Amino acid sequence: MVAAVEIYNKPCFPYREEVFSILALNAWELLLKAAVLKANNNDIRSIRVYEPKKLKSGRPSKKLYLKKNRTGNYQTISLGVCLNELSSGKSKIAPEIKTNLLALVAIRDNSVHYVTPSSVLASQIQEIASGCVHNFLLIAKEWFSRDLTTSLSLVLPLSFAAGGVSEAIVVSPDESRIIKHLSALVSAEVKQPTDFAVALRLSLKMERSSTSSTKVQISKDQDALKVTLSEEDIREKYPWDYDRLCKHLRTRYSDFLANNHFHKLRKPLQTDERFCKPRLLDPGNPNGTRKDFYNPNIVAEFDKHYAVKK
Repeated sequence: MVAAVEIYNKPCFPYREEVFSILALNAWELLLKAAVLKANNNDIRSIRVYEPKKLKSGRPSKKLYLKKNRTGNYQTISLGVCLNELSSGKSKIAPEIKTNLLALVAIRDNSVHYVTPSSVLASQIQEIASGCVHNFLLIAKEWFSRDLTTSLSLVLPLSFAAGGVSEAIVVSPDESRIIKHLSALVSAEVKQPTDFAVALRLSLKMERSSTSSTKVQISKDQDALKVTLSEEDIREKYPWDYDRLCKHLRTRYSDFLANNHFHKLRKPLQTDERFCKPRLLDPGNPNGTRKDFYNPNIVAEFDKHYAVKK
């Protein structure tokens, strides 16, 4: 798995996705075989492949024999058989892991049909690869108490940072089919969500930085440094409207009512920008229709007056 991640993180490697799927599946197969062995008290027969021999009469024998590969070594069970073996018991594998591995198998099996996938498919595979490494780290720690977080870190390939993915990209019929197949696997509903994931989407936000950081505090001082917040910044700082604020307070307190007592407490807080920010329907008309949005920090003020549920 370290080899898979090392290849994937190389900045200029045109066969990145295909190589990752091959190496990552190899890593998973070894891990799953180790889990099957562990579940069977380290009995090597649990991962061997057995088959009947052909008798002189042409019929298969009732007795099963160890199957050998072309080099003469004994064959071991496949990835799919491992998944079936681990469908129950202490080492039961989560459905998200199964689906993620099926997606990787599809990528590996179809890799001969394309050499340099389009950015649509490359981005799609990146999400599946992130889920693959995430699951591997969790399951290795859960099954074998091995912490691999210092060895494995899948980063966002730099090629995805330039302009994003265009919806107008033309793909081949083969590539179109695998894109649809992977989309169906990723969007499949999981009845009992767990810490595992079929795919993980990583977001990259480019911001200007400086060598020093400055603490910012809201102030009405006329000499204070002026900072302009965008609409997105304001909604991120003040995410609650009145209804959502009340819903949260009802959930938090055993004695909360949206009555005159509540409004008497709320109105003074609305004048404090630490807790509330009014948004005007028409910014050019200060007397026009407004809507108040609240910062979650306002809850600490209501804690002084209501009983928190135990």
